[in-house]
Amino acid sequence: MYRRQPTVADEGAVRALAALVGCLLVAAAVPGIVAGQDVVTGSPDISVHVADDEVGVGQSTVELQLVNRGGLQAGSGDDRPTTATGVTVSASGDGPITVETDTVATGAVTTQAPVTAPIRVTVPSDAEPGTYGLDVTVEYAYTGTVIRPNGGTIEEQATERFDVTLRVPDEPRFAVEDVETDAQVGGDGSLLVTVRNEGTEPATDARIDVRSTSAGAAVGSAGAEAPTRAFAGTLDPGESTTLEYDASVSAPERFSAEATVTYEDGDGLTRQAGPIPFGVAPIEEQSFAVDNVETTLSVGARGRVTGVVTNEGPTAVDDAVLVATTGSERIDLGEGEYALPELEPGESAAFEYEAEVSGQADPGPRQFGFVVEYTSGGSDARSDRQTARVEVTPRRPDFEVDAATGIEAGSSETLTVEVTNNREETLTDITANLYADSPLSTGTDESFVDELEPGESATVRFELSAAGGTTANTYPIEMDFQYTDARGDEQISEVYQEPIEVTESTSDGDGSLSPLLVLAAAGLALLIARRRR
Repeated sequence: MYRRQPTVADEGAVRALAALVGCLLVAAAVPGIVAGQDVVTGSPDISVHVADDEVGVGQSTVELQLVNRGGLQAGSGDDRPTTATGVTVSASGDGPITVETDTVATGAVTTQAPVTAPIRVTVPSDAEPGTYGLDVTVEYAYTGTVIRPNGGTIEEQATERFDVTLRVPDEPRFAVEDVETDAQVGGDGSLLVTVRNEGTEPATDARIDVRSTSAGAAVGSAGAEAPTRAFAGTLDPGESTTLEYDASVSAPERFSAEATVTYEDGDGLTRQAGPIPFGVAPIEEQSFAVDNVETTLSVGARGRVTGVVTNEGPTAVDDAVLVATTGSERIDLGEGEYALPELEPGESAAFEYEAEVSGQADPGPRQFGFVVEYTSGGSDARSDRQTARVEVTPRRPDFEVDAATGIEAGSSETLTVEVTNNREETLTDITANLYADSPLSTGTDESFVDELEPGESATVRFELSAAGGTTANTYPIEMDFQYTDARGDEQISEVYQEPIEVTESTSDGDGSLSPLLVLAAAGLALLIARRRR
């Protein structure tokens, strides 16, 4: 329904007609100007209609139909005077109705078929049921006069305004009252959405679809584009219902979602309300700190990587695993996983990894990465990767060796050697081997130690001799060790060299005279006594 208002288009038609009459009078006054010519005049006659004048709460599209019933006033055989060209439609709402569309260009409107101009309007949830006006403005151009056969025309512009009536019906109206979620950024959880019927009519067999409209969040299956539906049943005016949906969140921020209600009205017709936008605030992403990372790693040996991990919240974790990685192919971390105890926000736990550095590795700094894997809701989650810089020291000997250093030329003694396990693992079945070159020699050249823990020491013993007449000096002995490491592999250590100091021999080793000297002295004394007689 519409009501046409007087516009400048009517005045333009009058001016056009006056111009035409003037032209004809002039032509009549001047013989031969219009002889044999045909003049066609006319204009469009536009009206605006709405097939469905009902608009519900929320945003909807009003289909405005433009009908042209224009006709010719003079002449025939040319439809240009009745065709509206360059047609544009704009509208403004009355009362609570807001028009969201600026201007719609429909092109030409002929007398053959109507043309539709879609206009988006918004009705607020607090709008009272009733009828409201929509002010519609139609602007167009047309060829008011055609002179044949020379093709002369008179072009016209027109602006027309119409009043269109829209109706906001008595119906169910829905609002999202409350939203709660235990979904945490980086994981998933439940989304509770409370919807209230704020309208004047009940909604029967209500189904509520919810979907995320933000990247980095999903309602229902992760990555699903279709909304997730829950059944609400009948919602009377003023009644609320809370429905549960699955949600997963990857973006660290509040995300947007929307709900759409499908229901049956009092006439048994299926209706749809919405979408109703709302926001969701997930729990902040879980955060961990890794500090005090230290190592005892050295080239060609096993060692330890230790440190402290802290749960910085916001929630407790009870099934977390700290995963360590290194970019070096010459450092073996084994599985690289350390099961953490239950950690409340702010609580810390120490961790330790066993690692082995290849003998082909170079000493120097290395970077280790740490990620905490945990469960958030029903899905696996990972913390941000943190790094720590540690030092791999140069190769160090498997054992520390400290040998007694002195022996007298021409004697044999028990050589005691203190052996300390210098590795970061327990060693077993340790055989110590002694090697000596002239003027030193060994009587027993092997000694056995059952087990040495890291840093533990034991004393091994060998029989060592120095040849008589050996010049006092320092002479070397050599040792090596065969042992079994913590993984059960047999190993041979590097060779150790220890200095042995050989001192000059005394007479017999206890300061007394030898028997020959005693006999010689006795003989000399007897000879002197006989001569005195």
